[in-house]
Amino acid sequence: MNAYKTRSIVTEDGSIILNGLPFTIGKSVEVIVLDDVAITQPDERWKSLQGSVTRYDDPFEPAIPLEDWDVLQ
Repeated sequence: MNAYKTRSIVTEDGSIILNGLPFTIGKSVEVIVLDDVAITQPDERWKSLQGSVTRYDDPFEPAIPLEDWDVLQ
């Protein structure tokens, strides 16, 4: 599946026009319409976390030592 992203403005009659699409004539395509406001404005819940992590030394290090895992015994 090839994806193509573009922006358009809804006209007075509630339609949109997509010009210059990179697909061949007669090609069947799926159209998904997303509200641009929801995409560009960050969720307020995450703003309090912004900048809270200043350093993360080893993100792939196990949370507990390997010798404490019963499954490995």
